[in-house]
Amino acid sequence: MPLTPFSQDKPYRHHFALPGAEHQQSARPPERRWPLALSPRTAIVLASMISVLTIGAVGTAGYWVLRGDMLETAQSRQAAIETAYQDRIERLRAEIDRLNSRQAIDRESVELQVSDLIRRQQTLNQRHAVVTSLMKRAERNGIQLASSKILPTKKPETEPDPLAIVAEDAELAIGGEPELLEDPLKALGLRGTSSAMPDESVKPLAPTPGEQAALDQVEQDILAMNQESVSALDALAVATETQIDTILAATRPLGVNLTPAGTASGRSGIGGPYIPYTGGGFTGRVKRAERALVALDSLKTAAKRLPISRPMQNVKISSHFGPRIDPFLGKFAMHTGMDFKASYGARVYSSAPGTVVHAGRKGGYGKLVEIRHANGFVSRYAHLSRMHVSKDDHVTTGDVIGNVGSTGRSTGPHLHYEIRMGKEPLDPAAFVTAGDRLSKLIDS
Repeated sequence: MPLTPFSQDKPYRHHFALPGAEHQQSARPPERRWPLALSPRTAIVLASMISVLTIGAVGTAGYWVLRGDMLETAQSRQAAIETAYQDRIERLRAEIDRLNSRQAIDRESVELQVSDLIRRQQTLNQRHAVVTSLMKRAERNGIQLASSKILPTKKPETEPDPLAIVAEDAELAIGGEPELLEDPLKALGLRGTSSAMPDESVKPLAPTPGEQAALDQVEQDILAMNQESVSALDALAVATETQIDTILAATRPLGVNLTPAGTASGRSGIGGPYIPYTGGGFTGRVKRAERALVALDSLKTAAKRLPISRPMQNVKISSHFGPRIDPFLGKFAMHTGMDFKASYGARVYSSAPGTVVHAGRKGGYGKLVEIRHANGFVSRYAHLSRMHVSKDDHVTTGDVIGNVGSTGRSTGPHLHYEIRMGKEPLDPAAFVTAGDRLSKLIDS
């Protein structure tokens, strides 16, 4: 049997044709055929692609549905983080401000202490100058006081921290990458943490040990200087008043009252229990010392005008004031002066400043020089061999007024020395004794 040739547009099929069948086949209706035939592999690929597209479409739809919620959640979280960080920054600023305020207060307190110490030091320096001036005046009056003269130290100086020095143009030389801080307080070396508010129980900053030690040392020096100044003033006043009493006690037997106005007349007739002196203040002590020094100066000036200096030095007294046997008559007679035995021609000195009221011969006195002094006293120098002054001459203490001789009623070379108040003769021994006692005081 003949075979039907293979048709290109038909599926490949093997079939046999029977004789006479061609006509029958041509009379049949045409068969229904599929337009496309898929292999299993192709079907699998297509199914996979459809699945992927379906999943992508579902995912895209889900993403657009959930995108709003995700953005809202992220923004809320970011806002919470920013709020927490801002809170940390605010707490940090508050802590820094608080610490700066306390540090400023403490620093101001230290500066106030230093300023107060400097002010007190300046005041004490002024007081020290006053005390020094008074002590110099006392030294000129022969008063010697021991003083260590403690001076306060200067204001403590602290070396500046090199890291704390910032140039004026520092903002032009800064940089670096910013980095968030987990704990800003800890990073800055501050006490506490940024997770809680600052603890109000934190103690304020105190001066450094070096600063406090310097302040304490200055305080001690100032107290020591103040105490020494007060002690020096007290000692000065007491020593000056003691000299005043000494001069008054030495001159009182002379029949004169040299007590300066406002000054006690002496230490006799006084007493009472001992109570340490602690009051008066610095000003009161200065006034007391100044008042005593002024009184001493005035008293010394008055004492120097008295005829208390020896008319001759390093000679023996051959006859004292008072009743004695007259060397010529052998009878009791009043010796109205004091005789200084000396070699012929020895110098005779004025015992006090004054004015010469007589210079010449006068009866038994022989050659006589008579000088009128303050307070009504008159001194006489008799039996001179030579006179160096004339009437109305002004002399001072220690001026040479003549030389020893034996003129007049005399048994040999000597000086007859008299002190009179008006016409009444006084014992020269009291004046000579007072002069010997006060020579170092009034001549200083």
